[in-house]
Amino acid sequence: MGARRWVGWAAAGSGVVLGAAHLAITGGPVLTGAQEPTLGHLVWVFVPVLVALAFSAAAPALADTRRDRGRWPLWVGGTAAVSTGALTLLGFASLASGADPATYFLGPGPYALPCAVLFTTLTLSHRTARTASPPDSGPGTHRTPA
Repeated sequence: MGARRWVGWAAAGSGVVLGAAHLAITGGPVLTGAQEPTLGHLVWVFVPVLVALAFSAAAPALADTRRDRGRWPLWVGGTAAVSTGALTLLGFASLASGADPATYFLGPGPYALPCAVLFTTLTLSHRTARTASPPDSGPGTHRTPA
């Protein structure tokens, strides 16, 4: 299994961890009965989890070298990289503003950082592979490069 494939599976795992951490931290009070489950709170709990799981499900496909010619892996990987990068910055911003370091793992920073790095790596490797291959020399084109 190539390095890009390992990065894809690691990105998938980090997406699952990000979603699970969000579910545990934001959904914990509802699951323990400490908070009433309102519609707004349930949306806040489950929509980010579904987005993290969607990124996680897409990661192995992003690492598949047979898909280098399509544009969707570049857009999905880029969206995942940018959004998890923003989550990382937001998570660390609270520490820069004087938040208690004990609350460090209650924000998205430590969970989103591996996602941001891995999805950025996947996106850049897809971008590099996409620009490196000539347009008419892919599998199934039956053409030879000039």
